[in-house]
Amino acid sequence: MTNQTEQNEMQRIIDNLLQECVAGDDALNCAMETIEMIPADLEACKPRLVLFTQDDCVSCEEDRQKYAALLKTGQVIEIDANTPEGKAIMDRNNLEATPSLVLLDCENKLIGELFDSRTTPGDDISEP
Repeated sequence: MTNQTEQNEMQRIIDNLLQECVAGDDALNCAMETIEMIPADLEACKPRLVLFTQDDCVSCEEDRQKYAALLKTGQVIEIDANTPEGKAIMDRNNLEATPSLVLLDCENKLIGELFDSRTTPGDDISEP
């Protein structure tokens, strides 16, 4: 196998593991542990946990407080859904609700939603 082929296969495995995390009972911890295990040579394409929020959202402020420690360490990244970047990512992935905690790949493609404001954290939102 070539180096690129190996990296593509590793990326596929990581994406599958993260999708399994999203479907599980402890999605956030599972996702964080999986991301931390990614080999250094794949860092350029490291998935990220993103909390989509907006300024005029009470639930968003509650989630900012709930995830404050993870936001501070950079384990979760906050993106304002009303910024051009936020709108583009949400539109591309058909995300509508804030707050939403999602897993994005390095190209901002949705791997999975951990929760959104239409659900209670921990609810299975993998099925429509």
